Amino acid sequence: ASDEAVTAWEKMRELWAVTNPASTNFSFLQEQLLSGDAWIAFDHTSRLAGAFNERPDDFIAFPAPAGPTGRGFMPVIAGVAIPRTAPDMDAAKALVAYMLKPETQIATLRATNFFPVVDVTLPGDMPPAVKAAGDAVAKMSGSADANPGLLPAGLGDKGGDFNRVFVDSFERIVLAGQDIRMVLDEQKETLRAIMDATGAPCWAPDAPSTGACPVE
Repeated sequence: ASDEAVTAWEKMRELWAVTNPASTNFSFLQEQLLSGDAWIAFDHTSRLAGAFNERPDDFIAFPAPAGPTGRGFMPVIAGVAIPRTAPDMDAAKALVAYMLKPETQIATLRATNFFPVVDVTLPGDMPPAVKAAGDAVAKMSGSADANPGLLPAGLGDKGGDFNRVFVDSFERIVLAGQDIRMVLDEQKETLRAIMDATGAPCWAPDAPSTGACPVE
């Protein structure tokens, strides 16, 4: 509910004036790029692959734009674990080792546009979507003003409630035209209750917290 947050929502209103009003129902934005319903799209790399692969000469990939606190983007950190109760520990370890092989990671990239989590040398015959997104991701993550933000963690079964705070804020501020400061002050209390109930500590780019992440 900071002054900077008010400015951000003012910018969102400005952008919404030139946004397809049906976009609240869009899912994989590759479909709207191919149909012409969207000319500029922000989405997960895997949800844009179809557009690049079908018409590679018609689209370009670019890094996330920079804002007042840097070039914000969300890397997804995925982990693999084996339960202590696994019936065949050796087979489970073998599966993990197989999944982390460079050739397996490259095959996963070809099929899903999810980039490798280990160091690999990509072959020259990768799909157009991989080449386009790979260059953009490399520029974005390697930029001097890179500002990665992690996925929310520690929310348990309150994850949906957490997301709802931001959806409700968007609907009230952008779609309904309500006063930004009023909405943020109200939603701040809803968000604080969620954080206090879960005890979830802050995640990047916020500084670490002792106990529940404070809502300011």
